[in-house]
Amino acid sequence: MKQCWWHKKFNISNIIPRHCLFCLQKTQNSLDLCDACIDDLSLNNYCCQRCALPLEPDLGSMIPICGNCLSHHYYYNQVVSPFGYTEDMAYLIKQLKYHQKIHYADLLATLFIVQTQKMNTFQLPQIIIPVPMHHQRLKQRGYNQALELARVFSSYYQLPLDYSSLIRSRYTQLQAEMSALKRQQNIKNAFIIKKEINYTHIALIDDVMTTGSTVNEVAKVLKHQGVKKVDIWSIARAGWKH
Repeated sequence: MKQCWWHKKFNISNIIPRHCLFCLQKTQNSLDLCDACIDDLSLNNYCCQRCALPLEPDLGSMIPICGNCLSHHYYYNQVVSPFGYTEDMAYLIKQLKYHQKIHYADLLATLFIVQTQKMNTFQLPQIIIPVPMHHQRLKQRGYNQALELARVFSSYYQLPLDYSSLIRSRYTQLQAEMSALKRQQNIKNAFIIKKEINYTHIALIDDVMTTGSTVNEVAKVLKHQGVKKVDIWSIARAGWKH
């Protein structure tokens, strides 16, 4: 791996030695993964240009838009999801999401930033909005992992962060084990605009995208509010079955 911006800007390994979460070797950067283990993370290189659904490598260059996007209407415009939701990435995201490893948000957001620097089509929005969490679940978990990721993005890209205008008004069941249809039914009408949003291009932040039911429902609310373009930024993209 070539020396990335975090080596120059944030390298404090000589002061506070860090060890890789996976191989336990001392890292040469300020992250919690060594360069070798970062290189081993599965990239979502072969994917739909709109929803970032992973495609077969031999089809990735032939079919820029997946069958789901060709046959369904989605309210979001583009999904940016640079990593596949494989074992290593799933571990990091679940540690952030369910095991109080809030500092993993900095690691995951940094990995996203580094990969998107290589994308010619990556465009910055006017504002960043995390997928909101219902107040009941926020009380249970203690934090919103999407907001923690959004904080890093907002700081790095110097973009405003709005986490109060859009709210989750209805408590919904966890969607991890649901089918695509049940996810759509579960999340329907779960979000409302609390304060007017006067932006035309928004990046909606989430940790992982599977069927896209949640972000599509949020994008629908934002589009009805008058937003013209809603991009989805997720760290990882999972393949999914109906």
